Amino acid sequence: MSETTGGITAIQPLTPELERRVERNPLLHIDTFVIPSPYVKDSEIEKDYKHSYVWIEEGEILGFVLVYSDRARQSFHIYKLVTSPFGRGRGIGTLFIEHLAHSIPADSTLYLYVWEKQTDTLEFFQRKGFSVGKTTVYRNLIYYHMFAHRNEIRIEALPSAATRELFHEEIGRTRHDAKKTIRLLAHMVEMLSIDNCGRIIEDINRETTTLINILNAFRDTVSSTHAVNVKDLILERIIPYIEAYAVPCTVKLTLDTESTNVLGYYVNFGRALVNIVSNALEAIAEAGRKGVIEIELSEEGPDLALRITDNGTGMDPALLQCGADGYPAFVGSTTKGRRKGEGLGTVQIYSTFGVENISVESMPGAGTSWVIQLPKSGDRMDRWFLKLEQRFHELKTIAEESRLTAQSSRTEVIAYIWQLRKIQLYLFDLILQFGKYHNVRTIFRSVLAFLLGRLEAAALQSEVEALRSEYPQLKSRLIETAIEIKSRFERLQTTVDYSQYRGALFKSYGQAMDNVIIFTLDPQTGHFYATDRKLAEHLDFVSYLGKQRDQLLRGEFIGDVNELTQPIVLGVWSVESEADLRAKLKLLRAGAHKLLEIGVYPDKRLSFYRTTHVRHARDINSDVSTTLAAFATCADEELWAFTTDASDELQDFISALE
Repeated sequence: MSETTGGITAIQPLTPELERRVERNPLLHIDTFVIPSPYVKDSEIEKDYKHSYVWIEEGEILGFVLVYSDRARQSFHIYKLVTSPFGRGRGIGTLFIEHLAHSIPADSTLYLYVWEKQTDTLEFFQRKGFSVGKTTVYRNLIYYHMFAHRNEIRIEALPSAATRELFHEEIGRTRHDAKKTIRLLAHMVEMLSIDNCGRIIEDINRETTTLINILNAFRDTVSSTHAVNVKDLILERIIPYIEAYAVPCTVKLTLDTESTNVLGYYVNFGRALVNIVSNALEAIAEAGRKGVIEIELSEEGPDLALRITDNGTGMDPALLQCGADGYPAFVGSTTKGRRKGEGLGTVQIYSTFGVENISVESMPGAGTSWVIQLPKSGDRMDRWFLKLEQRFHELKTIAEESRLTAQSSRTEVIAYIWQLRKIQLYLFDLILQFGKYHNVRTIFRSVLAFLLGRLEAAALQSEVEALRSEYPQLKSRLIETAIEIKSRFERLQTTVDYSQYRGALFKSYGQAMDNVIIFTLDPQTGHFYATDRKLAEHLDFVSYLGKQRDQLLRGEFIGDVNELTQPIVLGVWSVESEADLRAKLKLLRAGAHKLLEIGVYPDKRLSFYRTTHVRHARDINSDVSTTLAAFATCADEELWAFTTDASDELQDFISALE
C-alpha cells in the first residue's frame, strides 16, 4: 500500500541513501531531543529498512518513520516519527502509522517510548489504539512505553464532505457575528461626543478587539475548554453591548452565587450571549417600548444557571415546539420582522451551550426568557494552558541539547535557526493568551523593544508583572522565553555571518502553518522583521530598520514559503504622484529580487496589497498576481501593467487601521 499526492507516490521505503538525505535535512531535526536508545527493551533489535518509510513530494522529504524490529519480525519499535514543519497538519504521521499497520505481520506488535511531558503525542497514539505500559527512566527523564497489536490500530478518517460542511457552517457563524459587531461599532460612532468620548473610545477599542478575536477564532481548529468567569464576561462584554445599543434599555443584574467560573470557551460564550441579548434588543425595538433586560446568575446543584429575560415582542408558541432532533422550531430560522438575520445566531447559541443545557420560555407581546445550565469549572486546569506548559518543557529540552559554535556546519546553523524560530512562535502564542484583558499589540511592542535592545530586562519584567492573567505562570514563562530568545539571537549574530542565512531566517516562520505572518522588509539589504498578524502592524518595525517608511516594503504570507500556490503579498504605504508610483513599482521589484536572492523559489506566487494612502489617479493593482521571477525581471516600462485606476473606496477606513 502506498499513499499518493497529486499522482506522486508520497510514502516510500527508507534506504541508506534516503537516510543520509534525512540526516542532512535540518528541517527534520529541529525537534530532536533525548530519546531512549532503540536497544533499551531488546538488545538484539535491528534497524528495519523494509518497515521504515519516508514521505516525498516533488523530491522533497517531508517526513520519515524509523523502525527497528526483532529477527522474528514480531516486535516493531517506532524509534523516530518526524514530520517537517512544512508537512504538519496534513496527517502524515497518521498515514505512516496506518501504512505500517498494513505492512507488518497480523500477529505482531508495535511499540515506542514517549516522554511524559509530550501529552499531545501520548493522546495521538492512544487515539490510534496504543496502550500505555510501564515507565522507563533514561538520562533522568521519564518515558512511557506504548504498545499496540497490529489489529488494535485504528484507521479513522473524517469524510471530506463532512469537513467541508462543518467549514461552511463556521464561515456562516463567523460572518454573522462579525456583521453584528460591526453594526454595534457603527452605533458607537454615532453616539460619540465631547462628553462621552473617553468611554465610547474605550468601548470601540474593546469591541474591535472582540471582532479580531472572533475572526481569529475561525482559524482555531482546536476546541479548547477552560475556565470562563461568567460575571466578568457579563460585566465586560454583555452589559457594555446593551448600553451601547441604539435601543433605550434598563439592565437588572443579580448574582446569587460566589463561584462564577464555568467550563467553556471564552470567545464562543461571548458570541452566544451577544446573540441572545442582540435578539432581545431587536425584539424590544420592534415592541416599541422602553426595554428591560434582567440577567441572573445563580447556583443549581453542581451547575450555575444563567437566566436572561427581556420584555420584547416574544415568540409564537409554535416556534417553541421541539422537533425530532430536540431543537425548537426557531433555531436556524429568523424570527425578525425585518429579516436582518438568517437564524445563524440561534444556531451558534445552541452549538455553544448544547440543546440539553438550554430552555426557552416566551409569551407573545410580553417577552422571552432564556435559561442556560453551565457546568462549574472546579479545579480543572485549562487545556490550552496544559498545551502551553507542554510546549515550554519540550522547547526547553530542545534548547538545552542545541549548541552553536564557530565550527558548526551550515546545516547545524540552519537547524539552530529553525529551533530558535520555534521558540519565538511559542512566545507569540504566550503573548496572545493575555488578550482577554489587555491589548496584545502593546505587550508585543514591549517584548520587541527588549529583544532589539531598546528596553532593559528589568523594565520588561515590571511591565509583564503588571499584566492580568488567571495563570501567573504565564508571566514567568513570557519573561524566561524572551530572555532565551534574545540570548540565542545574540549568539547567532556573533557566531556566524548573519546575512548568509536570510533564507532560513525568513522561511523558518513557515512553521506557523496557519498563522498570517507579516513582515517589513528593506529591499536593498534583505533585512526584515516579522511576527504574527494579530500582534503588530507593519509600521511597528519601521523604526528598527533605520530607514523611512517609504523606503521599505510591507508583506505577508501564510504557511510553507515553498508552497508555490500560496502567494507572498507585497505592498507600499503611499503613492503621491506618477513619478512616485513608478518609483514604488521599482521598489517592489527590488523586493522581489531580494526574496529570490535569499532563496524563495522563482515560481512562488506574488500578489500586492492595496496601497494605504493614494493621492494619485492610479495605484498598484491588488487584483492581479504573478510570480516572483516574472515580476523581478520586468523592464521599467513593463511594471506599469501592474497598475490600475485608483479607488477612494475604503481608503479612509484602511488608513485608520494602519
